[in-house]
Amino acid sequence: MQISRSTALKIAAVLSVLVALIGIGLFDLPNLVLGAEKSEAPFALVLGSFTSDVLALIAAYGAWRGQKWGAVLLIVVNAFWVLQAVTSLLFDSTAAELTFAAVMLVHHAVVITLCLWRERVVSVA
Repeated sequence: MQISRSTALKIAAVLSVLVALIGIGLFDLPNLVLGAEKSEAPFALVLGSFTSDVLALIAAYGAWRGQKWGAVLLIVVNAFWVLQAVTSLLFDSTAAELTFAAVMLVHHAVVITLCLWRERVVSVA
């Protein structure tokens, strides 16, 4: 089965929206509500995470519509998320954190691959 570039971008958009909404709901908003003093994570990390999640939502909109800027921005956001996942793999200690980081690393690689998707051209010789 071959998928079109348009379909690949839509799949990448959906996957990124899911991760962004989960990040916003489970990490960003609870820590933003607590504020800088009571946040469980360093507040700069909370702000950076929220920013990257919002950028992912914007990029997903562009990618869904087949816009090049959306695909490029999704690649940039997912590349940033790859760095976060690799950092977690290197420095986190619990099995749950390591498993989550590994799953996210695969997710981000899949999204980047989908954003770079090209349709195969069959030439008749």
